[in-house]
Amino acid sequence: MDPAETQRELLGEQAAWRILSGRSAAPLLPALRRLSCAELLLPSPAPRAAADTSALCRVLCEALRGCVRRRPGWLYAAIEETCLPVRVRPALLCAAILDCLRRVLVRGGAAVVECRRCGAGVLLCVRGGRGGECLPPLWRRMAQEGGGTAVGSAGPGFAAAAWLPCCSRLPVQKVPGSEELLGDRFSQIYVFLSEFCAGPDE
Repeated sequence: MDPAETQRELLGEQAAWRILSGRSAAPLLPALRRLSCAELLLPSPAPRAAADTSALCRVLCEALRGCVRRRPGWLYAAIEETCLPVRVRPALLCAAILDCLRRVLVRGGAAVVECRRCGAGVLLCVRGGRGGECLPPLWRRMAQEGGGTAVGSAGPGFAAAAWLPCCSRLPVQKVPGSEELLGDRFSQIYVFLSEFCAGPDE
């Protein structure tokens, strides 16, 4: 069995025991986050369906406004309404955004998520916080997978941005609703932002 699968099974068993005994599974989420990042950074076959970047961003931002313990206005979203399909795994795209927002929440300040058509592709950008590394690894991996480019900047105006070509020839994967994300205690939102969120049972 793959070591990552073994570790994921072990974490799942530990989480199940904690939940059955009336305890929170939150202490296990940092390990699950590290495992998820390691898996997403590995090369993978090209996705057979496209991810709707704009729909994913809208659902994520709606869910985050409902669960992150911050004053209203901490997250601003400028997201185009039309379908913007890219050849990137939805899990990788969402993880890249959430990882960036985690850096903003850790360092303080407001965050901006922008998603819009730019030429023959999609411009995806997250800004905010008070400095950080130039470009998180998940953004580099996302750009590689989608056949695009990614850039980042450190300092007071930290930002990560990616341009990904639109891929309209592939079927578009269904996007879960924000209620579905908030109801799953192991959704990517809680895996990446557990310490900043009110969980589904709170």
